[in-house]
Amino acid sequence: MDWTALLLAARRANAAYIEDQAASRAAFSSLGDDWISMYADASHQAVLSATPAGETHLSISGTRASEGKLADVWADARLDPVLCGGGTATAGVCEGMQELWDWVLQTVPADITISVCGHSLGGARTHLTPAFVPRERIGALHSFAAPKFIAADFYAAHHDALASMVCVLNGRDGWASWPWFDKRWTARPPLEHIWLHDAGFDLVLGDLWPGGWAFADHDMDAYQTRITALEALDEYSRY
Repeated sequence: MDWTALLLAARRANAAYIEDQAASRAAFSSLGDDWISMYADASHQAVLSATPAGETHLSISGTRASEGKLADVWADARLDPVLCGGGTATAGVCEGMQELWDWVLQTVPADITISVCGHSLGGARTHLTPAFVPRERIGALHSFAAPKFIAADFYAAHHDALASMVCVLNGRDGWASWPWFDKRWTARPPLEHIWLHDAGFDLVLGDLWPGGWAFADHDMDAYQTRITALEALDEYSRY
């Protein structure tokens, strides 16, 4: 388990919510990244950054409800199934992602791999990466608190591209359990997920995570706090 890489991904996913470009640049700079550009429309926001080692990262924000972005909330609520990259996903998670990825691929040179992270709606959109990017250009994938917006046929179609994706769930995260009663949407990636909780963490297959109704557990700060503690414990144990 690379807790240092996971913590950096969590911090990028958290910083992706910042709307002011100067503040966004400062936040990514504090992580050691060179801020490249920001993409934002009514229901999407993402930041491209690069590390001194030459890694390129796309950080996708989740639902910006506290900023009054009602289109993001509407994306969470649009559960009609649509075809998306060889599988099925909700209309809300898929719509607009082609335009976002067109921007990414026009910005990033063709020989560069792209690592992707995101929280909540952005976490689910991270899962969609192989629908828009050739497998050979996909770097590390980190998903935090993703709701169940993508069907099993998508995960089967892109099994190889998603095999090393890191998915994280916290406590009994109520919004990661959404949609709660719609039986069309029950799948999670067929991977072991990192389940953060008061006692530390467990590895559990995504479909076996019990879910719940603890909505405070969904906050990206709560994810980052627990990952920070586990990263510090892991670092201490090396000595």
